[in-house]
Amino acid sequence: MSEKVLEVKNLKVEFNTDRGVATAVNGVNFDVYKGKTIGIVGESGSGKSVSALSIMRLIPNPPGRISGGEILFNGENLLNIPMEDMRRIRGNKIAMIFQEPMTSLNPVFTVGNQIEEVLELHQSHLSPKDRREKAVDMLRLVGIPSPEKRVTEYPHQMSGGMRQRVMIAMALSCEPDILIADEPTTALDVTIQAQILELMNKLQKELGMGIIMITHDLGVVAETCDDVAVMYCGQIVEHADVKTLFNHPQHPYTKGLIESIPSFDSTSGKSKEKLATIEGMVPSLFDLPEGCNFQDRCAYATEECRSKEPSLRPIASEHEVSCFNPLK
Repeated sequence: MSEKVLEVKNLKVEFNTDRGVATAVNGVNFDVYKGKTIGIVGESGSGKSVSALSIMRLIPNPPGRISGGEILFNGENLLNIPMEDMRRIRGNKIAMIFQEPMTSLNPVFTVGNQIEEVLELHQSHLSPKDRREKAVDMLRLVGIPSPEKRVTEYPHQMSGGMRQRVMIAMALSCEPDILIADEPTTALDVTIQAQILELMNKLQKELGMGIIMITHDLGVVAETCDDVAVMYCGQIVEHADVKTLFNHPQHPYTKGLIESIPSFDSTSGKSKEKLATIEGMVPSLFDLPEGCNFQDRCAYATEECRSKEPSLRPIASEHEVSCFNPLK
């Protein structure tokens, strides 16, 4: 078993709104191990990104607040340390690749300046010359050609794939223990997506970091992850290793997500059957049903599902599900 570097325990995050308090994350638990990738998947609004921002303590307050739980990094609760100490950890020991590389980089500074700023903040012992050399090395590491030239360019002079590589270079410049990748391939075409995922796998093997992969794309999960946590309405409804989850999904929501992946006949190149969908809509956080949050979209719902809220429980070794009627 790999070394555990992060434990998220019973995390709860709330937002104050004009309609009242919305609980965006409600009792989430997961662990991150050195050299391993955990995928957090679910539809938009399920609480994936809020969970990641909570680890970095980047939830805007107000209107949001982390109202419960623990986030233990190497045994230390990040929610209790002074913000000054958190800033030293953020970007240094725990780094994050944000969504949308088009907007995550500052358009008025060169990409070299932006990588060097990270190094100046967290590795102040480096001279300006050393910082520039390391910026060039990082661009080379992420596969950007002619890094000595590219380091002087501005974001608008680069393609979307190049900008995403720059974001990865910035995140990895301090060799973090944990990398949080929030939809790292959303804005990229399929070919560039494959290159970015291959790059992240390669760098993980070289650096031994733990990765939290946040995505709604199960294809990305199958390609990159060791374990998977499926989120719905701010809660984890199923957690298992990636092979078990794809081969033996136990929650109806997980099964629905997997069945909605397009499938093609390898001989004819045509779809064998109509694309499956999950009927209905995700309920509003202000109007959650009594009992299971998935009951209105579930073909297996019973009276027990409508009156009692299920909790995440083990059904096999390293496999947990939040359902009264797990699939057989």
